[in-house]
Amino acid sequence: MAHKTKILLLIKSLGLGGAERLLVDSIPYLDRDRYDYTVAYCVPWKAALAPAILAAGLPVICLAPGTPRHAISSQAVSIQAVPSQVTPARPAAAAALLPAVAARLAALQRRERYALIHADLPVAGVLGRAVGRWMRVPVAYTEHNLQERYHPLTRALNRATLPWADQVWAVSAEAAASLRRACGPRTPRLAVLPNGVPVEQVRAEAAGAAALRAELRIDPAHRVVGTLAVFRAQKRLADWVEAAGAVARRRADVTFVLVGDGPEMPAVRAAVAAQGLQERVRLTGFRADGRRYLGVMDLFLLTSEFEGMPVALLEAMALGTAVVATAVGGVGEVVEDGRNGRLTAPGAPAQAAAVVCDLLADAAQRRRLGEAAAVTVDTHHHIRRRVAALEAGYAWLTKGRQA
Repeated sequence: MAHKTKILLLIKSLGLGGAERLLVDSIPYLDRDRYDYTVAYCVPWKAALAPAILAAGLPVICLAPGTPRHAISSQAVSIQAVPSQVTPARPAAAAALLPAVAARLAALQRRERYALIHADLPVAGVLGRAVGRWMRVPVAYTEHNLQERYHPLTRALNRATLPWADQVWAVSAEAAASLRRACGPRTPRLAVLPNGVPVEQVRAEAAGAAALRAELRIDPAHRVVGTLAVFRAQKRLADWVEAAGAVARRRADVTFVLVGDGPEMPAVRAAVAAQGLQERVRLTGFRADGRRYLGVMDLFLLTSEFEGMPVALLEAMALGTAVVATAVGGVGEVVEDGRNGRLTAPGAPAQAAAVVCDLLADAAQRRRLGEAAAVTVDTHHHIRRRVAALEAGYAWLTKGRQA
């Protein structure tokens, strides 16, 4: 029997962001007859998704000092038991871990002899590229954002080491263009590979909307406008709540659901109170079953200032939910205004509210946009397509390097 090719999937954390979710969602589609996968992460206080990876049969290694070499950190007992992560590490704090984590990564590579390191997000990318260059192992990297959006230290480290990558995938054409601006003639081999979602799983997890509506005390006659996000500044959730307030003043038959948690939660609570929406808004906090909450929404609203290609948006579209989203990052590469969703300008909550009201008043338009959105995701953003493209890249990068 032929040996499997050993692949190390390296990521900054196993917290609740889109890149981390992509990793977990990819696991059922991996060719594990051909590849032997291990997951490694750097930030020990963000491990909410580690149990799901372990349950799927992939080894998980925390590279931070003071953690076992072949185990997840002790806080990650179960997804449901992990508390909300409301204070993520600043880039400088994560950077402070780099020397020790790099040493542990090098020791791991020396011992396990992975044929390829595939890193996601800049901290892991810097580590993976540095160790790969030193130890002569090919490195692939996935970029989820624009270089201009990163902290200056992160941006500088990323720019200095990106040319060492053997392959870079960007989740959107805009992210790819940003890489070319940053690296110029030193840009490595680069391709656009959009994000994807496990369509059938998303739809299965979103079932049972009627029971959840009752749990959330939503009037049966109400429409639901909602979102699912990590509550970070980039999501401009104060704009989201301001738009909700404008909609609420025009319609009494709408309930608003915000699913998630993060550093912006206090500001969101204050905005809800300022708009007088305490009885109209449901703040669920972090939910491991977030897709179930997507199932109750008649309309998904995204007000972000910047994005790569948001996974929650793709999940809502997969459910056939009408979406209203700011035209930022890769959003406009997925949502075509008037065909499979509606686009608005960032920082314009009054415009978002007007579009939401237009859709709430027109069930036929909501249905048409939602059906087109589901076809878009089925056709172009099923995670099966993304995994197949990644593994084709792995085959090219590891040719002659099988363990």
